[in-house]
Amino acid sequence: MSIVTRPLPYIPSKDELIRMIVSRYKTVEVPSPSTDPGFIKLRRLEIRRVKETSKYLIEFSRDIVMNMPFVDKLHPFYRELLDLLIDINMYRHSLGKIAHLPTAIRAIERDALFMIRTAGSREEIIKARKMFIGRIIDLIEDIAPELEYLRDAVRKIKKLPSINPELYTIVVAGMPNVGKSSLVRAVSSAKPEVAEYPFTTKEIHVGHIRLYGDAIVQIIDTPGLLDRPISEMNKIERQAVLALKHLAKIILFIVDPTLHSGYEIERQIKLLEEIVQNFNNIPIVAVINKIDIASKEEIERAKSQVSRVVKDVYEISAIDQEVSKRMIMDIINKYIVPEFIEKVRRERSVTT
Repeated sequence: MSIVTRPLPYIPSKDELIRMIVSRYKTVEVPSPSTDPGFIKLRRLEIRRVKETSKYLIEFSRDIVMNMPFVDKLHPFYRELLDLLIDINMYRHSLGKIAHLPTAIRAIERDALFMIRTAGSREEIIKARKMFIGRIIDLIEDIAPELEYLRDAVRKIKKLPSINPELYTIVVAGMPNVGKSSLVRAVSSAKPEVAEYPFTTKEIHVGHIRLYGDAIVQIIDTPGLLDRPISEMNKIERQAVLALKHLAKIILFIVDPTLHSGYEIERQIKLLEEIVQNFNNIPIVAVINKIDIASKEEIERAKSQVSRVVKDVYEISAIDQEVSKRMIMDIINKYIVPEFIEKVRRERSVTT
């Protein structure tokens, strides 16, 4: 599921829109009896051109307004990410100005039609045509900054990750190379989808775990986000990370007890403590990974330090799919299934 439920509109530049409108005007034709005088044919043609061009521009503006995301209707997760990417006030202003285009277009159309219908000569009709096209171009010139802003907004919105915020979601955290992606691949029913996330040069991996019926749990690995101390991030990066509060039902923190990841256990624990501090309203489960290559002493040392920070601690090797799947189902049964059952009960009580 993306931030938008329908395709984003194509928004041309000011110059491109002017070319589109002028071309539209020139290509409109109207059948006319060959016996009609040239003046009557011209009047009929220009009336049709003014009407069709006005209709085209009105539909163009409505397409933008109706198909750009409505900020107030977005899920908080997407709303917060969008607020980091663009100036929401300018976004609303730009859409508002585009939304008022039809009123201005109809006024220009009305004046042009009056001039054409009351014209007493070919020259007066041509004068009305020039007036119409000139005012329409002036109108487009006036909305040029808003068009450019919305063009840029579309580019940024397209980069937002395709995540369904309505699904129960497990967010995987931990330092780089501790086995996060391997775990997502091991427990997901299919090859995880790859998506971009703002403020990180890496791609996130989104997997899905089917429970029963239509019940699906989403699991995401967020490299470049929850794999380094939040205290080291800039303000915008911290806000992007905290947007995950609106998404995560559980945070799975992966720990590498060996030195294969390149990070000592003390640094990993520091990151875990920061995540616990910043996501204190979300259950956090620790997973000690790579037990197939870790020594007994390394596992015990990691378990001892992790247990000081979180209560639930699992030990796995992410390359063992069966063990990983049993662990993830145990976590789901403990934290998600009770909430899911309660949700179903509430929905049934409402319908009955």
